[in-house]
Amino acid sequence: MRGADRSWLQSDDGAPLLALRKQTTYQVRTLSGRELSNTAHAIAKLGLRGMAWGSLLERLGGAVLARVSEFNAFDLSNTAWAFAKAGRATPVLFDAIGEESTRRVCDFNAQGLANMVWAFATARHAAPALFDAIEEESARRVCDFNAQDLTIMVWAFAKARHAAPALFDVIGKEAPGRVREFNPQDLSNTAWAFATARHAAPALFDAIGRESAGRVREFNPQDLVNTAWAFATAGHAAPALFDAIGRESAGRVREFDPQNLANTAWAFAMAGHAAPALFDAIGRESAGRFREFDPQNLANTAWAFATAGHAAPALFDAIGRESAGRVREFVPQDLANMAWAFATAGHAAPALFDAIEREAAGRVRELNPQNLCSMAWAYAVLDHLPAQSSLFDQRFAHHCDALSHEFNSLDLRQLHQWRLWYASERACSDALPGAALLARCDAMFRSEKARPSLLQRDVANALASLGVSVQEEKVLEEGYSLDLVVDCGGGKLIAVEVDGPSHFVGREPTGATLLKRRQLKHFGWRLVSVPYWEWGGLAHPDKSKEREQRAAYLKALLSEE
Repeated sequence: MRGADRSWLQSDDGAPLLALRKQTTYQVRTLSGRELSNTAHAIAKLGLRGMAWGSLLERLGGAVLARVSEFNAFDLSNTAWAFAKAGRATPVLFDAIGEESTRRVCDFNAQGLANMVWAFATARHAAPALFDAIEEESARRVCDFNAQDLTIMVWAFAKARHAAPALFDVIGKEAPGRVREFNPQDLSNTAWAFATARHAAPALFDAIGRESAGRVREFNPQDLVNTAWAFATAGHAAPALFDAIGRESAGRVREFDPQNLANTAWAFAMAGHAAPALFDAIGRESAGRFREFDPQNLANTAWAFATAGHAAPALFDAIGRESAGRVREFVPQDLANMAWAFATAGHAAPALFDAIEREAAGRVRELNPQNLCSMAWAYAVLDHLPAQSSLFDQRFAHHCDALSHEFNSLDLRQLHQWRLWYASERACSDALPGAALLARCDAMFRSEKARPSLLQRDVANALASLGVSVQEEKVLEEGYSLDLVVDCGGGKLIAVEVDGPSHFVGREPTGATLLKRRQLKHFGWRLVSVPYWEWGGLAHPDKSKEREQRAAYLKALLSEE
């Protein structure tokens, strides 16, 4: 068989392939480097599988290993690509190819460099010296790369988690002017690579965003998801792109696999981009398929709907039922995210929380600071304490103390609210963290500066016009700040919470809002709420009529107490 003769590849008859396999198996030792490379490439490209083809690839690999120094640059990259594509990249073979290629990196053309890093990244074979050499060589020759090669290059470095700032810098400057040459997968993968590598490239993201927004109909589900994920992860605002992806994805959710459904919801929630039609579509599609979801996808879906503030009680019921029986499969991050999501959405799920409590109790030392505090906060929000709780015991308290130096401001505030629930509402005095940590939690909770909204000021002024005394942002002994406190005389004080859109999921209070209201009432406060939609509904073109309506509303509200 001659390497240049590939006429047999065009045959639809299996016989030539069988003849080739039989002939090649016995002649491996006599094949040239080019023939070894081409044969392996042909087997991989045609996707030939089975024990016999695998055995042939194994023999080819042995021959390559023995003669790798004879291979030119083209044959080296061709061979690496073939064995990675076929899933037969043995460490010893790739070590030899990597060592040989590193010495001769200047001999590779642009496509060869791209194929080489693709092969090593796909094979998950670490080759730091080779990647460093290719980065240096490619950065000097970036103008020689076509659109696909540019994409493959950054994708491979990101996939291999090999830092290459110089290469990403030059590609970040080269690619924006060439995005029209990119196909949908190139656009998606380039954005994914820069986001994964955490390499800032605002001009490139702007260019990809503009180009992609007008071409989303050409994108397959994976491209849509990866693009949204990349922009969300990079924190790069692109409202027109997210609008386009949202519209396109909402009509195609049946094409999405579970990971794509979860990641799309996650990306839109992470980006803070409202897409109610998309979330409705994802909710409907996902609800009947949760058995196909792995634990991370279940947790990410719940997290996304809670973060986006998108009401979906049926979705949360379905996730709760599916997850309760599978908590042993969840990593600590997923356990914490699941509890946090249900609490944030204000969605009670007793069976799920019992299951999480039992599982987390035995793994409490695996919880990192964020996991530890968000899970404690979640149980406080939903006021869920099993009759024989083993989660909040001495192990929990000791772990909090051990990690206290790693807690951020949010962790400390959440732990403070947990203590108010556990020690005060539930009257559990045992198993509390140390006094020093609790003092830090209290101080941090009090330090959060209130930012009165225009809505709150509007309500305060309307109350003052009734002739009652109004105090804004009164800080309580427990650390809470009340929006407004009305002194109705005779020692009667009423707390008025002015709740804007962030306090609700649909028209139902968020978990954080429920927790504050419940704890304030526990501490003896008379409490009323002014929801933003009720106050907005009192607006009137005639301002005197508006003042009259608002006064009547507030009088009725205060009289309830």
